Amino acid sequence: MTLVIENIEDIDPAHRRLLAQSFGSDAVRLSIDTGHAHYAHHATGAPPVDYFVTDAGAWLAHVHLQDADGFADRHWPPGRGTVNWHAVFAAIAALPQRPHLVLELRHAADIPAAMTYLEREGLAC
Repeated sequence: MTLVIENIEDIDPAHRRLLAQSFGSDAVRLSIDTGHAHYAHHATGAPPVDYFVTDAGAWLAHVHLQDADGFADRHWPPGRGTVNWHAVFAAIAALPQRPHLVLELRHAADIPAAMTYLEREGLAC
């Protein structure tokens, strides 16, 4: 079992990484919610979503993929909001491991649109 610590309104992604590292356990890792990070970027001056991924590095085990407009936690399918998905997926591709990716959408009916967008953009196959 792995416990992942998720961002909510984090301003500095390093704080969660340092917290996870403080346990000194392979069973504690990080999770990033892309919509939460995007909201924090716009509302609190946090860095963009891809910076959260890069800072988490090898500690990143889990990513909630959801789009937003920076004003609320929308849980929209990727492509509907303003998250820079190319930067996010480039940061994920640069990691030494492959974190678990989960579409976390408000409506299950949006799954096909999310997958179509990710495939069309060359981000998923």
